[in-house]
Parts: sequence; C-alpha cells; structure tokens
Amino acid sequence: MDVFDAIRGRRSHRAFEQKSVEPEKVDLILEAAQWAPSPANSQPWEFIVITGKAPRSRIASISEEAGRTGSIEIHGYSYVRPAPYASDDTSADELSHETSRYSLAFLESVPVMIAVVGNPDTVVQQSSARKSREGYKYACAAAIQNMLLAAQAQGLGSLWFTYFDAGALSRFLNVPEDKHLIALVCVGYPGSTPQSPGRSSLKQKVRRMD
Repeated sequence: MDVFDAIRGRRSHRAFEQKSVEPEKVDLILEAAQWAPSPANSQPWEFIVITGKAPRSRIASISEEAGRTGSIEIHGYSYVRPAPYASDDTSADELSHETSRYSLAFLESVPVMIAVVGNPDTVVQQSSARKSREGYKYACAAAIQNMLLAAQAQGLGSLWFTYFDAGALSRFLNVPEDKHLIALVCVGYPGSTPQSPGRSSLKQKVRRMD
C-alpha cells in the first residue's frame, strides 16, 4: 500500500471482527514502531503485547473504572477530576463532554492490545548542565504513528487509546515506576470503517517564509 493511501485511509476503529490477528502482522507492526525516529537514536520505548481474554477484560474494567472516578490519562496527560463531578472545574466538564461520546464496551472484543511504554531515563545530553527528559514522549508518539500506519497497510484497524487510569493500568501490566505508560494501541480486523472526519484546509495551517 502506498504510504499516502495508508495515511489518508487510517481511521480510529472501535469495532473489530472476532478474528485473530496473525502473529506475523503483529510483528510487522512492532518492527515499524522500532524504526521510528528518536533523539540520538535512543529508542526509548518498550512494548507489551496483550492477546489473552482475561487481561483484555481486566484492562476494560480498569478503563471503565477510570471513567467513573475521573482518574484518567488521555491525550498524553494525566487528569484527576475533582469530586463531586458537579464542580466548577470547566476543564473537567469539557473533558467529560469530549469523552462521554464514546462507549468502552468495544475493549472486550479487541483482538490485540499493544501497550507502549516510554523510558524517561533515556536522555540526550543537551549541555554540560542540562539533560532533556521530554524527548522520549515524542519518540513514542512517532512509534505509535508508525504502528497505526503499519496496521492500515496490512488491512487492519487500529486505535490510539489513552482513556485509562495510568497508575492502575501500569500496576496491572507490571510497568516499573520509573517508566511511563504512554498508550494502548488496539489492533484487529475492522468490523466497520468510520467515515473520514475530514481535515482543515492547509491554507489555515501553513505559513511560508521565503
């Protein structure tokens, strides 16, 4: 598949066929992640492949509980919504409105979940006095994008999933405390294909300097 076809055709899937994903296809997704760019080729990522029904069910329960309690990691940051939910915290209300559109029931039927774990201690020396500890996040994001495109190129659907309690899920997956659970990548044969949400015009997003 042409890379631009994969980019334009990729969708966020929340419905999957009850069909196993071939191990070789999962391996290609992981290999694509491994070839992502990273600061000084630090490769600050690790992957946990989850295919068993019991652990997938537990992950679904952890995510549902996060929705009830308001302790969630979403879009790359941690957020704990203050109780009671009827608060004056407008950001909590906006977040609740944004996420309430999505049901988490599909998690029970995801054939493959791949946890992406970042290592903050993989640092790049910036100067004799300062080191960057942020680059690992961007490298892991690049790895995730490669995974999504590799899935698309193989006829699979995928989802970049971050609606969970990062602490609870990290403990369940035995992620060391000095590492950061970045996301779950859900993979499977798509049960349906969502319509394209569209994109803004490039004229709105691009500024050129000659």
